[in-house]
Amino acid sequence: MRKSIKNSKIQLVVLVLTMAGLSFSCSDFLDTPPKDIFTDDNFWTSENNVRTFSWLNYDTFYGYGNNAGTTADFYFHNSSNFDDNLSMNVFTTFSTTANATNSNWNEYYTLIRRCNLMLERVPTVPMDETKKNHFIGVAKFFRAFTYFRLAQQFGDVPYTDAYLNQNDVNVYKPALSRSEVINNVIKDLEEATTLLLTIDDKNVTVNKFTAYALLSRVCLYEGTHRKYNLSQPANEYLQKAKDASLAVMNNAAYKLNPDWKSLYNSVELLGNTEVILAKRYIRGVLGNSIQAYTNTSTVQSGLTKFAAESYTTINGLPIKQVGGNGQYLGDNTITNVFANRDPRFAKAFGNVDYAYSDKPLNGLTSITGYVFQLFNNPATVGTEVTTIGQNQIDTPLFTLSEVYLNYAEACAELGTITNADLDLSINKVRARAGIATLTTNGTNALAGGIQIDDPQRVSSLEQISGVVSPIIWEIRRERRIEFMSWTTMRKADIYRWKKGDYLDSTSNPDVLLGARIPSLIGTNSKTKVNADGYVIPYTVSRTFISPKHYLTAIPTNDISLYLVEGVELKQNPGW
Repeated sequence: MRKSIKNSKIQLVVLVLTMAGLSFSCSDFLDTPPKDIFTDDNFWTSENNVRTFSWLNYDTFYGYGNNAGTTADFYFHNSSNFDDNLSMNVFTTFSTTANATNSNWNEYYTLIRRCNLMLERVPTVPMDETKKNHFIGVAKFFRAFTYFRLAQQFGDVPYTDAYLNQNDVNVYKPALSRSEVINNVIKDLEEATTLLLTIDDKNVTVNKFTAYALLSRVCLYEGTHRKYNLSQPANEYLQKAKDASLAVMNNAAYKLNPDWKSLYNSVELLGNTEVILAKRYIRGVLGNSIQAYTNTSTVQSGLTKFAAESYTTINGLPIKQVGGNGQYLGDNTITNVFANRDPRFAKAFGNVDYAYSDKPLNGLTSITGYVFQLFNNPATVGTEVTTIGQNQIDTPLFTLSEVYLNYAEACAELGTITNADLDLSINKVRARAGIATLTTNGTNALAGGIQIDDPQRVSSLEQISGVVSPIIWEIRRERRIEFMSWTTMRKADIYRWKKGDYLDSTSNPDVLLGARIPSLIGTNSKTKVNADGYVIPYTVSRTFISPKHYLTAIPTNDISLYLVEGVELKQNPGW
């Protein structure tokens, strides 16, 4: 498999160079090209060519980044992609003015055009009908995934499901409403589930269950977005999320790993029973830098106080449980902070000591004091750990654990959740983690027979956009903890729940605080703390403006380009 992927990657280099013209028009090619050069006219002749072309689509999965790059779906942040879990080693905040261009906008529409080309050409290729249908399903999957992300980020966007020449009158059309875009996404994914093979190259290429997993994600997103952001009926989408989740959960081939951390620090995820789709890194072909950036003297991004306090104790109770939680020992020392806490806390972050500018730990420092160690693999040594671009651990892109939590949340939002639903889904994740499982009466949540009463659930922060039921609150907590480093997912969750206030430092001061280090109070340490001893990573603030910051600005260059063609591409609210 490694050899075949390497060969495919080499072929991709050739294909990208020789088929670059497909991003524009077939007329861009010479009328009589050399016979050893691929063109749109002579390329679509075999299953092998179709498969090779489809590999281009997978570049849209950033995973842990490519080689030395820090454009990634895990850990790395920038001003357009940050959440309430990690404080970046360089302060991040929201853009205030619309940019002329947007890399995601350009990249996503390039990928959509490629998918539309596949959908037009593959039916003409002489190949087995089952394989032909499979690759049509692959194209529909990636088109759906890409339009989904466009709608998430930009709202109403131009939509086309045809491969168009540049002079086609349909190239410039008014934007389609985000709800219509999402409905088209769901339609593509539902069709993909009927076309895709049950398995193809194990879990490193898209198959039927990858489509179900994405369908589960999309429908949960849309249902909760409509409920909390638009006050619109949501049950149709929530039911689809539940059904799509069940399609994956009922496949006995998928099982949780015994160890949660192994999802994030494994050199090889090929064939892993929990991973529905993985991004592989192979020495000499593609590397990443996730271990190097979290194991060198570079100041780490660090866990926020707001995130750290979301971890329950082993009994499943919040640390501020009304009436007290005897397992929580406070935060005077790092030993107390981690004592009796959800084991995922210490697997993701070092529990021996804090590390900061005046007091490194094994050469490491963190902007908040919490040392990130989730990606550490003790079996990797030398350049596989220390050298940028040479790390080899694989990325989990779609997992059974996400599907379990999608199912639980959909059931809770539908108002139909039972203890049987919990045992079928979220309790498997909690049992794997090593914390008490949940029970419910449909509204309340209990752990070990004790009713959970978290004062944070009804705090002034939560009341800004609305308080949710205890069982929904605990499912959201579980989702946060299970995917604490999966930052693009956390941001999407915050936005679909209409909880942008989590990112605002006035509404939520804890989002710009770190670990509690009382020994630094009143000292001249370069690491500043507040009067209670909590690390202050920055001396600036962050303001979340609603509804402006729930959507990214439409690139102004594209607005101007459409206007020249007589089409108004409306800017998003507040921009």
